[in-house]
Amino acid sequence: MAEIEKSFKTIVKKGSVVFGKKQTKTSIDEGKAKLVVFADNSPDIDEISTDAKEKKIPVYTSKVNNIEIGYLCGKAYAVSTFAILDDGGVNLAHLIKRG
Repeated sequence: MAEIEKSFKTIVKKGSVVFGKKQTKTSIDEGKAKLVVFADNSPDIDEISTDAKEKKIPVYTSKVNNIEIGYLCGKAYAVSTFAILDDGGVNLAHLIKRG
């Protein structure tokens, strides 16, 4: 598992994150998303990543599935996609380049 996946819980706890297709798309449209994250089995990758790329928002596709992403984010449910609005001090650019 890449270091960025290990950072999800910290980002959720210390930063600001929105979960799900609808909230992620809204954060992209409003220009609030700093990074969009997908589980490797997310059904919405093509649709949402196109929107994000048009707004020049980076996209990261995890190497783990939606159940594990939910667990890594400290949630009791599967998470297929989420947008990071504030990384809570985690150096995302560095992690993405290494991940």
